[in-house]
This record gives sequence, structure tokens and C-alpha cells, in this order.
Amino acid sequence: MINMINSNQEMIIIVVIAILILFFAWNIYLSLSLNSIKKRTRSFFSGKESKDLEEVIYTQIKNSDKINEDIKKIYKENIQIKENIQKCIQKVGVVRFNPFGEVGGNQSFAIALLDNSLSGVIILSLYSRDGVKVYSKQITKGKSEYKLSKEEEEVIKIANNC
Repeated sequence: MINMINSNQEMIIIVVIAILILFFAWNIYLSLSLNSIKKRTRSFFSGKESKDLEEVIYTQIKNSDKINEDIKKIYKENIQIKENIQKCIQKVGVVRFNPFGEVGGNQSFAIALLDNSLSGVIILSLYSRDGVKVYSKQITKGKSEYKLSKEEEEVIKIANNC
């Protein structure tokens, strides 16, 4: 065996040098890959107080939990806002008219200020030479406990079509 090694000594040295060159090239490739990973890791951890991936993940989980709580809170507030909006004035109607025939212009008016369920108030202003009189009538679901004039009924219809 020693004779075989001695006779093929040059070939063995060439093979060993080739293996060393391959290992050297592999080492360079791994070093470049490691530097690339280090750069990405530095970029990932830049500006963060934590220095390891476990802390970053834990921080992100805590943040996502807080965000989920905030979303639930916003959702509840949104429902309350939707409920409150239904009670706000959403439908408005105005009718101008002359209650005394051909005397004067259409300076009298009726205004309906109603919510989504047609509940609210009608304000009626009657203009005459002697002065102005203002009346209001409560409206619940498009109806009033008081008799409505044709102008008041018309203003409810106008408001309902808004």
C-alpha cells in the first residue's frame, strides 16, 4: 500500500489540492451567504430594543392582541353610532304656502324635521298682517296626536322622500 501511495503521490496531491480548493470555494460561498443573512438580520432588528427573534415575535404578538382589542372597541362604538344615527334628523321637508287665500304671498311655511323612523317635529309658521304665529307638533312614525293640515301632511311626504 505504501508502494502504491509512493507511486501515485503526485495524483494524490492533485486530488487533495482539488478537494482543498473545493472546500475553500465552499467556505467563501458560505461566508458570503452568512454576511447576507447578517445584513438582513441587522435590517430586521434596526430600531428595535430587542436583540433576538423571540423577543421580536413576542412583541408583535402583544401588539396584535392590543390591535384586536382596539378593533373590538371600535366595532362596539360603530354599532352605538349606527343606533344613534337612526335617532338623528335625517329627513327634512319644507312647504311654503299662503293660508289666507290670495292675500299676500307664500310667506307661511311648514318644516318637518324627522329621524329615520319618521319621528320628530313639524314646525308651522303662519304669517298674517297682524304678526307671525309659530306652532309645533310632535310626530311619531309619521303620525301626530293632533290633527294635521294638508300642508303638514304634505311636508311629511316630502321629508319621507328625502
